[in-house]
Amino acid sequence: IIAPFVFTIVALTMYGSSSGAFGLYAVLGGGMMGVWGNTLYSSGFAIEFEKWQGTLEEVLAAPSKLMYVIAGRSLSNAVLGLSNMVGIILIATILFGVPLGVANPVVFVVALVLTVFSVACLGLIFASAFVLSRSTQILTNGLENPLYIVSGSMFPIALLPFWTHPVAYALGPTWGIDAIRLAASADYATETFWVGMDVGAAMALDIGIMLAVSLVYLLIATALFKAVEKKARTTGSLVEA
Repeated sequence: IIAPFVFTIVALTMYGSSSGAFGLYAVLGGGMMGVWGNTLYSSGFAIEFEKWQGTLEEVLAAPSKLMYVIAGRSLSNAVLGLSNMVGIILIATILFGVPLGVANPVVFVVALVLTVFSVACLGLIFASAFVLSRSTQILTNGLENPLYIVSGSMFPIALLPFWTHPVAYALGPTWGIDAIRLAASADYATETFWVGMDVGAAMALDIGIMLAVSLVYLLIATALFKAVEKKARTTGSLVEA
């Protein structure tokens, strides 16, 4: 909850006088950091929480699949992470005077909702690995910052080494963040993946690619959870301390 505010305030303080779309990067990027952080931690600690409460056996014995339980928590915490974005927007507009008028409110809301969904889907893939891990906290802390960087949350992907670009393009939130920024400001069009393309077509491509990648995430997560749950039930490793 706190880290996105800190990063955004530092960025706006250092580059508050910069022109162009930097303010948009800092504000919307900080908001997406909150969404991802909440999703990652809720996915990573979902099983640990059940262990602490002594309710994991009941969850496994219930008719609902384990993936459904963790998916519900991931999605709800991703939505809860949007509260970070509201707070960050207030800080940016009131304290730093960053203009944040939304050029296309309808597409902005649609892209934001679908990006939250994409983040939740990605969290499910990591959650399947967390289920059998004894180092959940280490994995969670290790995965948080790399996604902020590679997805372009805080600065353009073009500034990263070229070998990181395929990883960025494989992340659904990368395309979602691009669509959100395009919908928020027409000035951002010069910084996007689709230089020279009509803004409407660029937003449609971003959203389409994000949905396709998110569907792949769901298919992978479903297969992984089936394998992990089967192994856990067979070996009894899931409920070990």
